[in-house]
Amino acid sequence: MNISEKTPLFANPLEPYRGLSIADLNRYLPALQTADDIRMTPDDMQEGIFLADGLTGLKKLPGNSIDLVIADPPEDPWRRPQEKGVQLTLQEFYQWNEDWLNEARRVLKATGSIYLLCGWKYSGMYHSLLSNTFIVQTRITWQNRNAKDQPQSATWRNHLGDIWFATKTNEFLFGQKSAGTGGGLRLENKERFSNFWNDIIQLGGQTDTKEPTDRPRALINRILDASTFKLNYIVDPFMRNGEIGVISKLRGRRFIGFDTDQDNLLIAMKHIDQT
Repeated sequence: MNISEKTPLFANPLEPYRGLSIADLNRYLPALQTADDIRMTPDDMQEGIFLADGLTGLKKLPGNSIDLVIADPPEDPWRRPQEKGVQLTLQEFYQWNEDWLNEARRVLKATGSIYLLCGWKYSGMYHSLLSNTFIVQTRITWQNRNAKDQPQSATWRNHLGDIWFATKTNEFLFGQKSAGTGGGLRLENKERFSNFWNDIIQLGGQTDTKEPTDRPRALINRILDASTFKLNYIVDPFMRNGEIGVISKLRGRRFIGFDTDQDNLLIAMKHIDQT
């Protein structure tokens, strides 16, 4: 059934969710999908966004089916979505990250890549975890003036963000060519692909979701330019407001996203639908 044909859920003048009108709720709530709705095979892939944690969502995807994973994992995930307020221990947090990264590797094609965005506190941990199962190609640094991981004491302020770029094999796609077949970047283009992205700056600002985004459009566009073609499948396991899905759609890529917050998911549905 088409989304617009569903029977309205809300007709009274309730205070709408931030970023969502009553009409939006009537349109998108009936169309909400969960991990149980994922029915994909390597020969029958489908775009979609799902109310699910990243680990569960990745487990539902077939192996060797995804071209690119872009992940900005939360620093305080809950043990289960229904247990908000019960955070993981440090050991559980490490294991959770190891588990979803293993699933991310499984779903990637041999030519696929992962870009993992993180702050300085956990950057070393992610380097170690990625090195266990991926081939780490480089660490990218960019200017994140809105970084949330500031030191508690009044010392040096952090205005940088890290992005770990890793691949499943040495046959990965980069610069519209296969890096493993003598392709990749021509010498005259290498300066343009420096791993210091000082021209991309996140200055902050309010969004219509519960969580601010630390992912400027220029940053996502650069990743898509470097590591995807049109019609490639992009996965964001921790979707938040759906910005990566919006950009993927604008750039002719196919998008699959997961998030555990229903409000953010509905807003992401609206953003992507209106693109």
